[in-house]
Parts: sequence; C-alpha cells; structure tokens
Amino acid sequence: MRIALGTVQWGLNYGISNSNGIPSDDEIKLIIDYAFESSISLIDTASAYGNAEIRIGNFFNEKLNIVSKVASISYKNSIENQISNSLKNLKINSIYGYLFHNVEELIKDPTLWNAIQNQKQSGKILKVGYSLYSPIQLEKLLELNYIPEIVQIPFNILDRRFEPYFGKLKKLGVEIHIRSIFLQGLLLDFEIMNNSYFTKWNNIWGNYSSWIKEVNLSCIEACLSHVQSYSEISKIVIGVTKKSELETIVNASFKKSIKAPEFLMSNDEQLINPTFWDYENF
Repeated sequence: MRIALGTVQWGLNYGISNSNGIPSDDEIKLIIDYAFESSISLIDTASAYGNAEIRIGNFFNEKLNIVSKVASISYKNSIENQISNSLKNLKINSIYGYLFHNVEELIKDPTLWNAIQNQKQSGKILKVGYSLYSPIQLEKLLELNYIPEIVQIPFNILDRRFEPYFGKLKKLGVEIHIRSIFLQGLLLDFEIMNNSYFTKWNNIWGNYSSWIKEVNLSCIEACLSHVQSYSEISKIVIGVTKKSELETIVNASFKKSIKAPEFLMSNDEQLINPTFWDYENF
C-alpha cells in the first residue's frame, strides 16, 4: 500500500476543504487502527504541526513507520534538540525518516547537513532527507551533493513540475514521497473551483470534468489513479480527519491507474501553489 497518513490536520486547522476541523482523540485512534488494518505502513508528521507528534505518540502502533521534519534552526532549537523532542513526543527511540522542512536554511548552512547525518549515525534516524516546494530547491541541493534518502514534494494532476526528476531520484535510491495530490481538496470540489478566485482557470476545470467522466472515475479516484500510474513514487501522503475519509481513499486506491492528459498540467504558481491563494474570499 503506497498510501501514507498525513497529519497536519491533527494539530492545525488546515486545508480549504477541511470542514471537520481538528479530529478528536477517539477519531485519531480509529484512523490509526484502520490504517494498520489496511496495510498502510507510514505516518508523516512534523514538529510544526501543532501537537500532532504528541497525539501520534499517544496512539502509536509500533508496526508503523514515522517521518517527521525539523523546524527552523536556532541555538536553542538545534537539530539534536529537535530530534530528541520529536522522539519524546512520539514515544519512540528512533524514527524512520527525518526531513528538513525549510531547505533554504540547509542551502545556506552546510553544517546542518552534517548535523543531521550525525543524528543518523547515532541511530536516532534511519533515513534523512528534505521536503521541497520547487524544483529549483532540488537542483541546488543536488549540486551541493546533499543526496537524500527521502524527498517529499507536491505532485498532482495539475502540478507535475517534479516529474522530470523522478528517474534521476530513483537511480540515486531516493524514496519519493508526494503530497498535495488533491491540492488541499480543490481537485475534489467543483464548488470551490467555481469560487471567484479560481474562475480564471475555468478551461482547466471544464477539461478536468470532461476527462473524469470519460474515464468513469470520481474526483478522488482520478487523483489517486494519476499519481499511482508513476511507479517511481514510493508513498502518497494524504491527510484525513475521519476514519470514513480514509476508508474512501483506500477503496479508491484499488481503481485502475490512468495518467491524466498533459493538457490538464499547469505551471501557474497562482493556481498550483496554495501560498498564493486568496483565502479571505473562500
């Protein structure tokens, strides 16, 4: 099972389509138990996700792997201190993966790469890597010879900027973890697509609607079908707030894998990068 649990919504109100808010402890336990039953083997979190690490630690199943991320670095907030805090929060002795959340700091300060490698050598981390927002960041890091064991990137039907790097990353033995396959839920909700901010891309929404009807898939099935058509992708990180949401996603993951047509691609940052969205009008 390539599905992995994303947990930003367990500690923060996140996502334009998230009407459920932060889930209760009881709901999180149901989600984690169902994930284990469904052969989901990885949970993705971060120290910046509110109290998500602590909540995972309260219900952690030792047969699940965890990936977390280091926040901004300071003297009092060193990588060593942060990994120690993450392990304490998660109630584990070592973690499967630990990633840089802010790679601009890493690009500027090469001592940070050495610091995280030292934590790996101490046995606290199995794999190191980074979470990215743009291919330019990846190119800079590879030029610096910071070869990751895990890289997490945004990737979906619209946003395929990292696709040209898939082959190179796999040759380097890198696990490719993707996020944002639903683009914060935008690709699942035609009502949001009709919001005044998004109407400038009506031609994309029309083509998208026609394509999913043609292939006879729901929006969730189409988004999953597309990303699962890439064999290079190791994990597909998806955030859920209810067990029923995860059930829908798991069921959808068994549908046929079909790559979306190239005419649905977009390089428009105003669309594919949610940091540019006008949330006040949603």
